[in-house]
Amino acid sequence: MNILVIGAGPAGLMFASQIKKLNPDWDICIKEKNNQDETVGWGVVLPGRAPHHPANPLSYLPNYESLDAQYLDAFKMTHHNESALKSTGLTLCGAERKSMIKAMRDLCIRLGIHIDYEQPVENLELASTQYDLVVVSNGINHANQFYREALKPNIEYGTNRYMWYGTPNLFNEMNLIFKAHSKGVFVAHAYKYSSDMSTFVVECSEETYLKSGLDEMSADQAEAFIASVFESDLNGKPVIAQSGLKWRNFMTLSHEKAYDGNIVLLGDALQSGHFSIGHGTTMAVVGAQLLIKSVHQHANNVIAVVEHFNTRVMPVMKLFDQHAQTSRLWFESVGELMHLSTSQIAQSFTERREQLPSLPEALAKALGYALQR
Repeated sequence: MNILVIGAGPAGLMFASQIKKLNPDWDICIKEKNNQDETVGWGVVLPGRAPHHPANPLSYLPNYESLDAQYLDAFKMTHHNESALKSTGLTLCGAERKSMIKAMRDLCIRLGIHIDYEQPVENLELASTQYDLVVVSNGINHANQFYREALKPNIEYGTNRYMWYGTPNLFNEMNLIFKAHSKGVFVAHAYKYSSDMSTFVVECSEETYLKSGLDEMSADQAEAFIASVFESDLNGKPVIAQSGLKWRNFMTLSHEKAYDGNIVLLGDALQSGHFSIGHGTTMAVVGAQLLIKSVHQHANNVIAVVEHFNTRVMPVMKLFDQHAQTSRLWFESVGELMHLSTSQIAQSFTERREQLPSLPEALAKALGYALQR
């Protein structure tokens, strides 16, 4: 089979490497619009310990130990400068996004998969005639006109502004920090992802964003301001902005189906989800493994491949969307909850998604099915 993967992010790399292992003689090419050094982001949170957890992409890497991943078993909520600590209920893994993607790309290359950098695919229609299967896994930063009408996404923007910072302050638990400031309410999501760095995502309402003057600050000024807001939590350490990242409204991208013809969508190109539930990379792994299962079962019939994949992946993606949207809306209204005690806001946070079917159970079931070869 001749397969084109568009986008060298976690979803596309996972699919390409694992399907190549099953079919070494297949021709698989990856095209990436950026250069090989343009990987944005700090740390990501993954499930379980490598190499044992099948939803953790590090489990598929022979050199996973070199990535300096950090394992977290506790959740810490801070409100009114008071903290409550409890078990996460499962082990979580913080990993540097850049080093993880590099390791996944290196694996693809060792398997004989060619990655063309700085090669944006501008004509999807032409590509679909040149390959048996085209896997679009180019994330959420794309133009709608790139797609056929049937694949154009539904787009919704959240009302909060957020920024993905890094910090040298080590957060040894999964942290959620609520901070009442004279300019408004700020919320930080923080956890370590290496032995010397942590992710520090900050969000606030549009009103707070404007009232604090963040819209007019330079990147350096915004770093200093946010570091001052969370000074006690950061132990006086700075927050660091990365080139290519900026304050923005969260964009939710979704689809009613995962394919059209021989073109199939994967990862954030299929469904994005709010960072507050921490399942983005997990969804990339589960989606990739479901596609591998479909290709493996129906290799001689591409239409059967994409239809089978669609049947299996869309229920999981819709549940993911429900969980992510429910969580996003909770954070967008958190200003109304700031009067609550630490235990009360913790209870509200815990209950925000309880009315929905369990996402971890659905993911475990989907992944278990996908891995049955």
